[in-house]
Amino acid sequence: MNIEIKNMTKIYPRGKKKALSGVSMTIGEGIFGLIGRNGAGKTTLMRILATIMEASEGEVLFDGKELMANKDEFRAQLGYLPQSTKLMPQLNIVEFLDYVCVMKGIKDKTERQTRIASAIETVGLVGEEKKRLHSYSGGMLRRAGIAQVLIGDPRVLIIDEPTTGLDPEERLYFLNLLSKIAHGRTIIFSTHITADIEHLCRNICVLESGEVRYLGDKASFIDRVRGQMWEHRGSAREEELLRRESVVTSVTYVDGSPCVRYAAPSPLTPASQSVSPTLEDAYIYALGGVKR
Repeated sequence: MNIEIKNMTKIYPRGKKKALSGVSMTIGEGIFGLIGRNGAGKTTLMRILATIMEASEGEVLFDGKELMANKDEFRAQLGYLPQSTKLMPQLNIVEFLDYVCVMKGIKDKTERQTRIASAIETVGLVGEEKKRLHSYSGGMLRRAGIAQVLIGDPRVLIIDEPTTGLDPEERLYFLNLLSKIAHGRTIIFSTHITADIEHLCRNICVLESGEVRYLGDKASFIDRVRGQMWEHRGSAREEELLRRESVVTSVTYVDGSPCVRYAAPSPLTPASQSVSPTLEDAYIYALGGVKR
């Protein structure tokens, strides 16, 4: 499915806060990464795309049709997993997915059983069917959430900050699961963790303070700092120099001494070594460097 966002603005009336300002982009098939800090406007954008709220200005088209004028048709093709997933803790996964099937209008019991079994197998919860959802780990709950949105075989998945709070193993499983189900679908995946989409998305959007800072191919985004990334290990005094004279993308400490990655046209210290840029380097550079 092709989704086109045209000059979208969202203003919250109570505080007159502008959460989105003139956002425009086109999203096609595959996994599209929406990156931004907490408060950048990602969740607002996702909620508008999921038809939960309306924009103050602008419009959204899906396959050339206006979203809000045809929202029932769009919702029939949509799977939405919000950041805070509220499942039914007293039910097991089969009971929960059966309820979802009924809500989606799937009346035939045999069809419901087939869809439920397929969804459980896809998300790797075979063998966990008898456990109540309240006993599931965070990663298992995210998988159950994906099983829920897959029930209707949607063409579009909107997934908001799904890896927050997951341990490394659960996070990797979830990312692999998204890659597995992406074929033939449009998946919009928001996160503030660049590593989540480094190997998952080709096209990305960097959102900051409700505005688009970058939109396009991930490789081209990284290339903006290629040949300009350096790493220096030295003293706290040298760290202060680099913070003043360059864009610092990360600072770690080795035996108490700072190891600074920074962007500059040329090395600023004799000990600086050229390094290959990462998506995180490009992202932090686009936002103006790390905060203290």
